[in-house]
Amino acid sequence: MKVIYKSLVVLLLVFFTACEEKIDEINVNPDTFPTANDAQVLSSAIGYLGFIQDVDLNMASFLWAQYYTWGIGVSLGNEERFVSEPGDGDNYWQRAYSDVLIDLKFLTKSESPAYRGVARILQAYVYQGLVDHFGDIPFSEAVSGEIEDGAILTPAYDNAADVYAALPGLIDAALADLDVADDDEIGADDLIYGGDLAAWTKFAYSLKLKILLRTSEVTPQETAIEQLISSGTFIETEADLAEIAFAEQSGSQNPMWARFEWGTGDFYFASNATLNVLDGLNDPRATAFYSLATTGSSAGQLRGIDQGTIENEPFTAPASDYSGSSPIAVGEANSVILMSPWEVWFLRAEAAARYGTADDELAALTSGIETNFDYLGVDLPSDYITSLNYAGEDLDGKIDIIAIQKWISLNGTQEDEGWIETRRFDRAASRLFTAGIFQTPPYSVLPAGSFPATWLYPGSERSLNPNVPAQRTITDKIFWDN
Repeated sequence: MKVIYKSLVVLLLVFFTACEEKIDEINVNPDTFPTANDAQVLSSAIGYLGFIQDVDLNMASFLWAQYYTWGIGVSLGNEERFVSEPGDGDNYWQRAYSDVLIDLKFLTKSESPAYRGVARILQAYVYQGLVDHFGDIPFSEAVSGEIEDGAILTPAYDNAADVYAALPGLIDAALADLDVADDDEIGADDLIYGGDLAAWTKFAYSLKLKILLRTSEVTPQETAIEQLISSGTFIETEADLAEIAFAEQSGSQNPMWARFEWGTGDFYFASNATLNVLDGLNDPRATAFYSLATTGSSAGQLRGIDQGTIENEPFTAPASDYSGSSPIAVGEANSVILMSPWEVWFLRAEAAARYGTADDELAALTSGIETNFDYLGVDLPSDYITSLNYAGEDLDGKIDIIAIQKWISLNGTQEDEGWIETRRFDRAASRLFTAGIFQTPPYSVLPAGSFPATWLYPGSERSLNPNVPAQRTITDKIFWDN
């Protein structure tokens, strides 16, 4: 009996000792991770960013950028009448903060300097976009709901100009991280550059240039830009594209194409606001941006309509009588572009024209045009650059030429950036955007010649956060807009 008792005591002692040593492993599946790792979080953040960029932003902006206009198939929408509702920005706001920025904040705490650096570059990219659409936003207290971050569920709003002022420092911190990172720290989970840290460095310098130059009309950053051009390395060729690739297979189709295919449908037509400019310049890129009409009197030709005038077209006319999007603009395997070489070359041309940087302004302008033609697969006419008469213009005229070429080149790939930049370039001295390029839709609720300049604060945010500023109107300007 004593032997049995002693044996039982020994067994219980062993059992409880084992429990004490292994208690943290009880009910944990050894084949799964209790939390996501850096690689999984980075892929998630980039995947959501691609969807946001193409669906929540590019699709929402190609009408206001006047690349497209409403087509046959549905009633004239609010966007073409410049009617905006608070709910219009809900998806963008929620996905940016709850899906992308929260993942990126996780990565800024990584032990890997490569993941920290990449995360900070993308943070700067997302925060700039939020300011460019909404103005004042949560920044210093944003995505701080974790207890260790202060459990802040209703973050304060930071002044838009203060957020912009903080972004170059965020990029500098990212560059410092990348400078000490090993080249093999990130791999295929990086859906933009595949772990190429030299490419990320070019993206960082290019993004910093965009941030600094965005305020050129109100707060010039001449010294900082001159130093950046002299010391930085930038996106210059198609190989440097900051892009998220997609494929012609289920689960990996281009987001805009997928939304059209299984959602709203692609019923948009080429806007004459764009076609008229291209025609006036004898610019052959029109057939790269838009499809040709296949029926009716314009079969085999480009046919657009004036902005917001679909109600004046014959309601029985088929969509094939008009020019819609080309495969370059909307395609199942199209990449989502975050920054392009043509965008960056135009930034450098503008910086050289304004501040006399180390770049040759005409050479930079030429590179911007050439890289866009090359990407589109269109032959650049031999006299196209000289026909612009860039050298014969004063500063205002040069900025106008850069502005219109940039607006053209962002068509079909970076429509949201095209809309943002038209707001910045629509300045008092402009002889282009104030001279009738943009068309006032006949059913616009705004006065003739007045166009949207901002998004409304999302309805969801106004319901949940008492710190949200008073609602604005869509003609209110972001701080950098003159």
